[in-house]
Amino acid sequence: MSNKISNSPIHPNKNRLYQYAIEHGINPKEFSIITEAEKNRWAMGCFRGDLERDIRFYRGGIERKEDPRKYREFLTDRERLVGEELSRRGILKSGLSTEWLDNLMEEWEKTYSQFIQVFSQA
Repeated sequence: MSNKISNSPIHPNKNRLYQYAIEHGINPKEFSIITEAEKNRWAMGCFRGDLERDIRFYRGGIERKEDPRKYREFLTDRERLVGEELSRRGILKSGLSTEWLDNLMEEWEKTYSQFIQVFSQA
């Protein structure tokens, strides 16, 4: 893992939260507010573990051709966006690279897209 500081903007997901709200007809100002409870939830660094767990369940569902959403809850879009934003802020504040987070989010998006493609035909 590189210790190089990322060139990405300081709050890239804040724009993503706002954009997501607009695309889904939600009040963007309210949707993009990150609460203290959300900050506390992700302060323990469990976002990475939760997202990796979701990725494993999605992959397992694809392999078994069974939709795991029927029997377990996944991170909501908002939880995922907020978790990513808070993780990114912490990484940038420490001066480390966001490469691992970028790679994890890319892996999630790829896996989730494949999952949705498989189960939107079902």
